[in-house]
Formats: sequence, structure tokens, C-alpha cells
Amino acid sequence: MSRIKRVEHSIQPNELFQKLNETYTNTFNYVISNAEIGTWIGATPERLIHVNRDKIETMSLAGTKTEFDNWTKKEYDEQAFVTHQIHKELEKYCHNIQLDGPQTITAGPVQHLQTTIKAQLINPHDWSSLTQGLHPTPAVCGTPTDAARAFILKNEKHDRQFYTGFIGFVQKDTKSLFVNLRCLQFYEKYANLYVGGGIIIDSTQESEWIETERKANTLSALLKS
Repeated sequence: MSRIKRVEHSIQPNELFQKLNETYTNTFNYVISNAEIGTWIGATPERLIHVNRDKIETMSLAGTKTEFDNWTKKEYDEQAFVTHQIHKELEKYCHNIQLDGPQTITAGPVQHLQTTIKAQLINPHDWSSLTQGLHPTPAVCGTPTDAARAFILKNEKHDRQFYTGFIGFVQKDTKSLFVNLRCLQFYEKYANLYVGGGIIIDSTQESEWIETERKANTLSALLKS
């Protein structure tokens, strides 16, 4: 599930983008602005897929804590759900699938569990079909996908717009796409920050709320500084 957090600011988009690049060096940072969609800014830590001819790399990114907390069964279960779904999708198009992890990575004020997954496409032209199959992962839509999507559409009171979609570059031999997390829609005096959490049987309302606050801080701290 996700929510929108509104934060007031007195900063220009190019200033915020510069701060993102200075502060977060291991994320995909972007700013997009046009009359049709407005201005969007993000710093996402999650690669959806990287393609280099027939070689692909993706990741399972799920489970969140601060550096002062310990990982629990809940976070490892979240990570396992996502990894299993990605692996199952890769088996349709790839061979030589290799998993490395889960490992702890830092993304701003929070840490995540990450499993790096590499494979080889049986047919290099299938990269687009694989990408569509990988998205949305359970990390942003839940599992099973159809039932979880229906629940989200019924219960979330807002339009996610570009949040949890994917963004990146597509070239002839290489493609690099990221899940659009840690993002905001920029307005003159405020910004709408999009944040969410993965709800499983061990979740509590308070812990999920705190998790979204920490994720929002990735961008809100720079809006206020």
C-alpha cells in the first residue's frame, strides 16, 4: 500500500536535483518536466532490469530498516516473496540464472535487503517481454499480482501516477530501467511525495507508518535543507 505526503518547500527543481546527486551517489537520480505531466524528481535505489545484448541483471529489493535495527523474519519473508517471483519470471526467458544475496544496502536514511540476480536471455529480442513480466514486482504490487492489484485499486484513495512505474534509458545494445521509487511531484510551494510499504502477516500499522516516514525523509530532508 502507498500514500502521498505533502511537504512545503522554497527550493527550485534544479537545486533539489543537484542536492540529490551530491547526497545519493548509488541511486538513479532524475528530473523530468514538461507541460503535460508537470515536474517529477526522484532518487530510486531499485533497478528493474539492465540489458547488455543477451546478458541481463536485475534485483530483488525488499525489506526495510534503519541502521540501528536488526533484520527480522518479516523482512526476510518480504525479500523471499519478491525473489521467488522474479526468479519464476526469469525462467520463462533465461538460462544460467545466478542469485547473490540477500545483502544489506543503504539508501538514504534506510537500509534494504537486496538480492542481485544475473541471467542470460535465450533470445535477446525477448528483453521487452521479460521487462513487462517483471513489472510490477511483489515489492510494489504484492502477490499474487492480480489479486493484490485489485485490492490496491479498490483501497488506495489516490492515483499513483508515475510512482512504482519504471524509468530509464533504452539504447540499441543496452537498456537500463529502474522502478520509480523515492519520487515526488514538484509544485511551486510544495511537493507530493509518494511512499509505500509491503504488508504481510507480521506487519503492524505503526511499523508500516514509520517505514513510510523514513522513506519520505530521503527527499523531504533535502526539500527542507
